[in-house]
Amino acid sequence: MATATLALTHAACDAALQALDDIIDDPNLYNTPLQILRTDFLSLLSLIYAATTKIALALKPSSPTYTAAKSPLKDLTVHITALSHCVRILDPTHGATFAHEFTFAAKDVIVSVKVLIQTFLDIGASSSIKSTGKAGDEYIVRTAAVHDVINNVRSSLSQDNVAAVKKKLAQNHASLDDGLQEVEAMVNDHDSPPDDDWEDDGWGELGIDSKSQMSPDELERTKKVHAILRLSTLLHKRIIKDVLTIPSGQVTLPPRVVQNLDLLPPQSSSLLVASDDLVATLYTPQVPSDISTELLPFMAVIDTLRSTLLEFIQEPSLVEQMQAMSLQTPQKDPKKWFQTCFAQIQKAADSLSSLLNTDA
Repeated sequence: MATATLALTHAACDAALQALDDIIDDPNLYNTPLQILRTDFLSLLSLIYAATTKIALALKPSSPTYTAAKSPLKDLTVHITALSHCVRILDPTHGATFAHEFTFAAKDVIVSVKVLIQTFLDIGASSSIKSTGKAGDEYIVRTAAVHDVINNVRSSLSQDNVAAVKKKLAQNHASLDDGLQEVEAMVNDHDSPPDDDWEDDGWGELGIDSKSQMSPDELERTKKVHAILRLSTLLHKRIIKDVLTIPSGQVTLPPRVVQNLDLLPPQSSSLLVASDDLVATLYTPQVPSDISTELLPFMAVIDTLRSTLLEFIQEPSLVEQMQAMSLQTPQKDPKKWFQTCFAQIQKAADSLSSLLNTDA
């Protein structure tokens, strides 16, 4: 029986997961370059993939070969421990966003392996569990799950902190753009006659009549919100395309810049939430005071983003990169573009506020 070896591997998974939650206080351990750690990490994933495949073949419930499973189980125990260690010695100066992605990638792999090992332990403890050797068998499903997790990490793990931050913002940007398109549809569809074949879409249950036409005042407010969201979404896009388009390894970021960079994902998420809340106030019948209420936190997010971004793009090496790779001509000053964009957002917000004060 390989029960004892399985139990050791299972315990190694528990220990590895616990280690990932522990903090290392010894700065002497942070001496491995990021790209070496990342390469080692991916190599370990390949070894774990191979080991779990061998284990699944050796411990097929219908005809297990316990002696053949011992060696890959021992290898798997070593690889799981090494995977955790690889993440733990990541220097914090490489950035919190990448560290978070790196850690959760390791946890996903280790948890999937732990579930696979537990499946074999359960099979060994129960004589009633049978195997057909087909895809529906639990151990095959769990093995495939490990492989899927590993393949996903291999294909998606960011190269560095800049790439990790860019990935987070790109995820949010799709939703920001959806919100902008939603408001644009409100404006464009205003003059369209109601569809007699319209079917209930569920909004009525929430007290929102999505079929109702806007009044002229409501349409004017919606247009002004659309102007604000168009600018803020463009701003977000330019952060991704200009600020975060930095070739890996070509720019060494000072710690203060890395810290500012790590502020962008949560601020991007805050912008998404504030945008969605602002859009939600535009359904008829509109309440001007609700729009005013949601505009305040939206502009607070914009102000916070401005402080973070304008300090970030003052880094000389990054300014040179942005000028060379800008969507505008290379001679354009990226800082000036962002300052202008922020000013335009403020101007559009002031215009909306004036209108709302008139409606009050």
